[in-house]
Amino acid sequence: MTSATYPAGTPGTPYQASPAALGKATLWAGIAAAAILTLFVLPAEWGIDPTGVGKALGLTRMAGGAEADETDSPEVAAAAKATSTLAVPDQSKLNIEARQALRSDEKTLTLPPHSGVEIKAHMVKGDHLIFEWSSTGPIRMDMHGEPKGGKDGEFTSYWKQKDMSGAKGSFTAPFEGTHGWYWRNGGETPVTIKLKTSGFYQDLFEPAE
Repeated sequence: MTSATYPAGTPGTPYQASPAALGKATLWAGIAAAAILTLFVLPAEWGIDPTGVGKALGLTRMAGGAEADETDSPEVAAAAKATSTLAVPDQSKLNIEARQALRSDEKTLTLPPHSGVEIKAHMVKGDHLIFEWSSTGPIRMDMHGEPKGGKDGEFTSYWKQKDMSGAKGSFTAPFEGTHGWYWRNGGETPVTIKLKTSGFYQDLFEPAE
């Protein structure tokens, strides 16, 4: 039997891969595709980075876009650091618990022309009260305090103002003693003052002349 001959330049029989070879090629292609998906596509497109390679290559920043850039910016980092290290006073029973009972008071006073009056509260250091007062005419106010055991005439002024017809606020005693208000009517007609207080203090009184 003679073998077939082909003219010069004619290609030989095409190569046909066996089923086993095709199976191996398909398997390796699937493995490569899965690796590409896990290592590159998921971190870049969705921010999913199970291996950590995407973060190392900076691909997870692509998933976050501008938001990731903004979050990682020096300005944002500095602001976060400043917030996390914000200093606040220590809170404990010593500066939370009140030493006085909670109370509320109201007083109505009438000031004749060219006269003054004081209203005070006995308070220890740290006692706190809120207040509101109003008057039917302009008067002068001096909010101040005298330390317990202090020298005669010794006082600390907190707030002085003329031509007032009312005020409201909160006050914490900086030392033990008496704290309150002095009002003076410099006008030619009587003025009525109404004062409301609430908080932690011993009493509210009008000092003797």
